Amino acid sequence: MSLVSLPPELRSICRRLTTAKTEQLPSLLPSLLKDLQRCQQPLSEPQDAKTTSSSSEAAVLVHKLRTHIGTLLNGRSLEGRFTAVALIKTYIEVGGWETLRVSEPWVRGLVSILQKRDPIAVKELCAIVLVRIFTLAHKFQTLIREIVTPFLPAFATACLQIVKPASTSKAAVKIPLSFTETVIEAFSVLIPLYPTTLRPSVAQIRSVTRPFIAPTSSDDELVPSSLQSSSRKLLARLHMTAAKNGGADEWAKHFQGLIKEFHETADQVFRAVLENWESTTGHNKQAPNFDAEPGNDSPSAEQLPQWSGILAGSERMMGLLASLADCLRCPTKVAVTIPISAATDMIARVSLIIPPVAGKDKSEYTQLNPAAGREEKDDLWAVLPDVQVAILQFARVLAQRLGRNFIPLAQDTLDQVVRMMDSSYRLPEVRSIAFALITDLLQLSGPTRSKPQVDALQLVTMTCCRDLLGAGGHLKAPKQQTSTTGQNGAKSRTASQNADAFLKSNAEDETVSVSFDAEHVAAAERLLTALFSHLPQQHINPDLRSRMLRTAILCQIKDAQVASILNPAKDKNGRTAQVILPYLHQQFPYDEAVEILRFNFRPIAGGARGGDALDAGNDDDDMEIDSEVPVEKPADGFTFDRPFQVTSTASVTQTATMSEPVVARTAPSAPAIAAEIQPSPFLPQPLVPAVVSPLAAASSTVPLKRKSEEAEALLASKRVDIAAADTPDPGFGTMGALVEDTLAKSAPAGAGQLTAADGKDDDDDSDDESVHLNMDLDSEGDEDEE
Repeated sequence: MSLVSLPPELRSICRRLTTAKTEQLPSLLPSLLKDLQRCQQPLSEPQDAKTTSSSSEAAVLVHKLRTHIGTLLNGRSLEGRFTAVALIKTYIEVGGWETLRVSEPWVRGLVSILQKRDPIAVKELCAIVLVRIFTLAHKFQTLIREIVTPFLPAFATACLQIVKPASTSKAAVKIPLSFTETVIEAFSVLIPLYPTTLRPSVAQIRSVTRPFIAPTSSDDELVPSSLQSSSRKLLARLHMTAAKNGGADEWAKHFQGLIKEFHETADQVFRAVLENWESTTGHNKQAPNFDAEPGNDSPSAEQLPQWSGILAGSERMMGLLASLADCLRCPTKVAVTIPISAATDMIARVSLIIPPVAGKDKSEYTQLNPAAGREEKDDLWAVLPDVQVAILQFARVLAQRLGRNFIPLAQDTLDQVVRMMDSSYRLPEVRSIAFALITDLLQLSGPTRSKPQVDALQLVTMTCCRDLLGAGGHLKAPKQQTSTTGQNGAKSRTASQNADAFLKSNAEDETVSVSFDAEHVAAAERLLTALFSHLPQQHINPDLRSRMLRTAILCQIKDAQVASILNPAKDKNGRTAQVILPYLHQQFPYDEAVEILRFNFRPIAGGARGGDALDAGNDDDDMEIDSEVPVEKPADGFTFDRPFQVTSTASVTQTATMSEPVVARTAPSAPAIAAEIQPSPFLPQPLVPAVVSPLAAASSTVPLKRKSEEAEALLASKRVDIAAADTPDPGFGTMGALVEDTLAKSAPAGAGQLTAADGKDDDDDSDDESVHLNMDLDSEGDEDEE
C-alpha cells in the first residue's frame, strides 16, 4: 500500500491512544470515533495476524491499533474498557469481513464484561456491540460456526441473569428499565436470525417479558411505552424458535391466550352493566363478586401480574389489545391461521356497551347492574372511551392485515364503529381512529352500501367536516346569550352576563380555531375524499353533500375536490349539480393533475341530445362557434347543461327547424347574481336557435382553436347575463349563498370576482377558458348551532 493512500487519521488515532492517559480517553472518544470512520480503506484490507519487517506502514498501524484496543478491553481501568467497547463497534462496522474474522478475542472479552460487576452503562454498550457483531456475521457460515455458535448462548444467559426479577426484596442493584429494553430489543433482533441457538432460553425470555406487555397502575413501577412495545414484539416472535413445524401452533396458542385473558379481564371491568353479548367462541362469563373490588387475585407463573380496580382493568385490556395488534403486524416465518371469529367477538363485545346519554330512552343504552355501586359505574363510563379507542385500533390492524379478505366482515364492523362513535364522538381521539378505520372499510365495501346504510354515516360526515373547518379556522363561533329569562318572562338578575357580548361585532367574522394533531387532520381529509369516491353519491343527502363540498373548498383539500368532480351526484332525472372545477383551478393553478382534469373533463349533460349536430360539436377540430350573434338567454339561467352553440350560414335554418321548442320550467328563483359569467368550456351545451342575417353570419363563422394554439388566435366567448334570470332548483336540495363567502375565503383577492363583459377579454383570460362558477352551497349556520 502506497503512502498516498494511507489516511492521516490512522496515525493520529494510534498516537493519541498511546500518549493519552486512560482516564482521559472517554473525553477523547468523539474525535477518535470520527477519525476511525475515515479509515475504511486500510481497515478493510487483508491483514496478517503478525507483522514483519516487510509489512507496509498501514498494516503496522492497523495491527498496532487492534492490539491497543484489546489491551484496553482486558485491562483493569473502567474508562479504558468503556473506550475499547465503543471503538470495537466502529471498527467492526468500518472494516467489514476482514475485522469480523479476527474479532473472536474481542467477543470473548465483551461477554466476560457482561458477567462481571461493571456498571450498567458499560454492560449495555457491550450488549449493543455483541448484537451488531452477531448480526453482521449472519451472512457468513464460517463466522457463524467460529463466533456466533460458541458465544451466543453465553450472551443470552448473561443478559437474562441481569434482567431477571429478584427472588427477594433485598436486591443489591436495581436494574434500570432502559437496560431491560436493550436486552429485549437484542433478543427481538437475534431470534429471527438464530432461532435454534436461542431455543433453550425461550422459557426464561417469556417469564422476563410478560410483565411488560400489559402493565397497569397497580404495578410497583411505571413501564415506559417503548418497553411495552418491545416486549410485545418479542413475544410475538418467540414462535420462531419452535421445533420442526410447530411455529404456527405456538403462534395460535399465544394469540388465543391473549384473547382469553382479555375476556377474563372484561368480565371484571364490565360487571357494572348487564351485557347482551353472547360469545360465539364458547367463553363463559365469570360470576362477579361485588363484595370485593374488580381484579384478579390469583395469578400464576404463566399469567400476567395482579391488578385491582376499574382503571387498572381497562389498562390491562388496552395492553392486551395492543399485544394482539402486534401479533398481526409482526411477520412470521410460517403460515399462521388467524382466529377471525374470536377477534371479531371482542370487537362486538365492546361495541355493544353504550353509555347512558341525557335525552335518550333507556332502551337505547346498555342496562345497568343494580348490584354495582355508583362509583364503579362512573369509573366504567370514564374508561370506556379508552377501551373503545384500543379496540378500534385493533380492528384497523386486523382489516389491514386481511386486506380484501376482510370484505365479508366490513359491513358489520362499520356498523360497530358507527355505534361506538355515536356514544363517544365528543372525544378527538375517538374521532381520529374512527375516521381512519371508516376510510379503510369504505374502500372495501363503500360502493355497495344502500340508502339507509349511507344515512347512518351522517354523524360521521358532519363531525369530519366540523373538524376540518375547525382546524382550518373556518368554524364560526357560537352565539352567546346576553340574558336569561325566567319562567314568568322576567329577566333573571342572578345569572352572570358577559359585558363584551353587548358590544357590536360582526358575527360572521368570529371564528373558532381548533387545534388537532397532524394525524387527526390527515385522517379526516382521507375520510372526506373516501366519502366522495367510495359511496354512491345518489344516496347522500343533498344538504350534507353541499356541506362536504364547502369543507373541501374552504380547507383546500385537493383530493376531495377532484373526487367530487369525478363522482358527481345526479337526481332522478339524471341532472348533475354545479361543477366546482373553477374553484379547484384557482386554488391549485400549477398542479399537473388539476390541469389534466381541466382540459379533459367533459361531464355528460342531462336531457335529450342534439343528434348529429351535437355529435359533431363534441369534436374540437370540427366544431364552429358564432362569436357575433347574441345568445338567447336560457330558461333556467344556467348554461351548465347546454352544449356549445354551433351555428353557420349553411346550417342556421336547418338548426332552427330541427331544434325542439324550449319549454319554460317553473321553479323557485335563486338570489340574483350581479355579474356575467362565461359559458363553461367543460360542459357540452344544447343547440340554441338563433336568427342572423347572412352578412353577419358569413363574417362571424370562425373555427374554434385548441388550447395549445397561439393565444391571439383564440376567440372571445360570449358572456351570458344571468342577473335577472330565475334559477330553478336542479333537485339537489337547498343551497345557501356561498359565492361571496367561499370566494373571499378560498380564492385570492379578486381571483373569484366576476365582471361584466365589455366585448373584449384580457390577455390573461385568453389562455384560460375555465368558468369561475358561482356555486351555492349550504351555509354553516345550522352546523354551528348544533
